[in-house]
Amino acid sequence: MISRDDQIGSIASAIDQAAQASSKFEAVRALRTTLLCGIPSDVPVEEITDLPVKAAIWAFDYRISVQRDNDRQRAVVEPRFRGASGETDPPKVAAVAEEVVEVWHALASKVTSPWGLARLQHLLFERRFGRAHEYAIAAAKSYLAAAMNWEIGLDRAGLLGIALRVARSVNSRDQADLIVSQLMSDARQELSGDGRRPGVFMRLMESILAERNPPSGVDDLLKDAFTKYADPFIRDNVLRLQIARASDAEAKNQLWGKLVEVWNEAAKDSQGIVRAAHLKKALECAEGSQDRELVERAAANLQGLRKDDLGLATFTASTSIDDAEIERLLAPMGEAGNWQQALIDLYQIYGPATGGLTQNKARVEQHAREFVLSGLFSKELLGGDGLPRYRAQSDEDRDAMALAEQESYNIQIFAPILAMALSRIADTYGIPSESELAEFFAQAPLTDEDLAHALARAFIRYWTGDAEGAAFTIIPRIETIVRNLVIAMDRGVYRIQRDQKPGQYPGLGYLLDILKVHGMDESWHRCVLTVCANPAGGWNIRNEVAHGFIPNIGIPPAAVVLQLAVYLWSLNAIQDDAADD
Repeated sequence: MISRDDQIGSIASAIDQAAQASSKFEAVRALRTTLLCGIPSDVPVEEITDLPVKAAIWAFDYRISVQRDNDRQRAVVEPRFRGASGETDPPKVAAVAEEVVEVWHALASKVTSPWGLARLQHLLFERRFGRAHEYAIAAAKSYLAAAMNWEIGLDRAGLLGIALRVARSVNSRDQADLIVSQLMSDARQELSGDGRRPGVFMRLMESILAERNPPSGVDDLLKDAFTKYADPFIRDNVLRLQIARASDAEAKNQLWGKLVEVWNEAAKDSQGIVRAAHLKKALECAEGSQDRELVERAAANLQGLRKDDLGLATFTASTSIDDAEIERLLAPMGEAGNWQQALIDLYQIYGPATGGLTQNKARVEQHAREFVLSGLFSKELLGGDGLPRYRAQSDEDRDAMALAEQESYNIQIFAPILAMALSRIADTYGIPSESELAEFFAQAPLTDEDLAHALARAFIRYWTGDAEGAAFTIIPRIETIVRNLVIAMDRGVYRIQRDQKPGQYPGLGYLLDILKVHGMDESWHRCVLTVCANPAGGWNIRNEVAHGFIPNIGIPPAAVVLQLAVYLWSLNAIQDDAADD
C-alpha cells in the first residue's frame, strides 16, 4: 500500500504536469482528469474517501478573482458553487477541515510549478495557516512566475492582477512594484502588436489603475489605446478611464464631449435600431457630463429619429372564437334587463381585461421555466414615437416587465370581447341620452354633475361610432375618479409649489397604490396600472395619449378604458333600485 508521503508526491507531480498546459482551463481539466481516474463519475467530490485526492481537487476548484470593494480592489477566494440555502462546493476556505489544510501544506512543500504553488500558498494565506504573511508574499511571487509561463492574454493578466492584490494585502511593496512593472510591459506589448485584443489590454489596465498612485506612462497608454481600438464600446471604456483620471474640469469636459462624439460617429455608421441605440448611448453620456449644451445636442440627435428609421419588423398573429362561444360570452349583456345593470355587469361579470393576478404570475413563472433562453436577453421598450422608453435595471424590474407583458397579451385577446359587449348593450337597449347616463353616474357621491356628464358623453361617443373620441375623453376622467377616491380617504397627497415646480397632485400610479393599500382588488389595480400608467411593458395609454404619441385609438382599446371607468366609478357608487327601473 502506497504511503501518505508517496501519495502526496504523486499528486504534486500531477499538479506540476497539469501546469504545463497552455491555459488555466486546460490545466484544471488535466488535473481533475488525472486525480479522478479510477473514481466512478457519479461519486461527488465531497464523498471521495481518499483525503489527499479530495483536498487537491478542492484546492483547484475555488474561484479566485479580483473584485472591487468600495474604492479598492481585493483578491477574493470563493467556492465555485453556492446554493440557495447557503451550501457551497467546495466548503468555504475558513470552514475546511484541518486535515484538508494539512494536505495543502504538504503539497506546497513538494509542488514545484509556479501555477500549483501560487494556488496552494494563496489558500494557506487565506486560511491564515502558520506564517500567513510569508505565504502571501510567496503566493504573489508564484503568481508572477506562473504568469510569465503563459503568453500575454486573459489568463496571464488575471494571474498578474491577483498577484498584485495579494502583495498589496500584506504591504509587500517590492513585490507589488515588480508586478506593476510587468503589467505595464504587457500592456505596451499588447498595444504594439498586430493583434487586436482590447479585452486583454483593459484587464491589464484595470489592475494598474487600481493602484493608489499608478505609474507614469498610464495616460500615454490610454491615448494609444483610443487610437488603436476603433470599436465604440472599447473607446467608451478608455475614455471613462481617462475621465476618472482627469484632474481639472476643462479636461473632463473635453473628454465627455469626445465620448459623446464617439457614439454619434458610431450612429452615423449604423442603421435601424442599432443607430437608435448608439444615439441613446450618446445622450446617456451627455447627461453624465452634466453639460446642458451637450445634453441638448445629443437629445436633438435622438429625437430626429422616426419609427420608419428603425427597421423594425412587425409580427402579427390571430386567433378565432366560434360564433357560439361569442354569443355565450355576450349573453349577459342581453340578459341584464336594462342598460344600467348591463354597465355594472360589464365589470362584474367580465372582470379585469388583464386577467387575474394570481393566474398571470403563474403563467409568467411557467414561461420562465419553459423558455429559459428568452429570459437571458435584455429588452428595451419603445414608445409610440419610436424612442426608447424603458429598460429593466434589476431582476425585480425584469419580473415586473414580464408580468406587464402577460397582462398586455391578455388585454389584446379580451379587448375585442369587451368592445362587442359594449355594442351589445346599445343594440339591446338603445343608446341612452346624455341626461339619462349622467343621472346614472351621479348616483356616486364623488361624481359631481360635470363629471357625470363627461362620463355620459364619452359612452355616447363610443356608441355613435367615435371610439377614439370616447377614449381621449374618458382617459383623463379615470384619473379624476381615482383622485376623488383618494381625497375622500382624507389622504393628504397634494404637493405645494417647490421652487419652479408648481403645486400638483402626484401621478396616477402613486394614487392607485394608495387605493390598493386601502383594499382595492389587486387584479383590478394591476389592470388600471398596466393599461393607463405602466411604462414597464404595459399599455401606458394615459401618458402616450397625453403626449400625442398614439395617432389613432381603435374600438377595442376604447372599450377597455370605458370598462375601467365604470369599475372605478363603482367603488363609491350608491347601489339602489335605480338599476331595476
